[in-house]
Amino acid sequence: MADDVAITAGSGTLIAADNRTINSASVYVQRVVCQGSTTMANGQVAPTNSAATLLAARDTRQRVIFLNSGTVTVYIGIATVTTGNGFRLAPGASVTLYTQVLIQAITASGTGSIDYIEEYDTT
Repeated sequence: MADDVAITAGSGTLIAADNRTINSASVYVQRVVCQGSTTMANGQVAPTNSAATLLAARDTRQRVIFLNSGTVTVYIGIATVTTGNGFRLAPGASVTLYTQVLIQAITASGTGSIDYIEEYDTT
């Protein structure tokens, strides 16, 4: 771990920031390296051919890994997920998402099996 350093920045001073355009607005962001989280959660979900929540939104989530441990293809995405617009997760495939939003899943037919492990901070 680095030593703490006192910084006195003047008005308008930028410290290690990058200029990005987000939603048509110019903003400054600071690059960070994730050190891991303070808490983990894991579980299994059985999606069907009706879109349903795979994982609720969590504003302190760092990342989540989904593994399709079943025998049917599962499609994942936002609340409007369908088999036509979802991210296709074939049997045996996995995906890591760095997002805080609600994630839903659906199958074309049958019942799927998704395992997940989620990292998040408690504060």
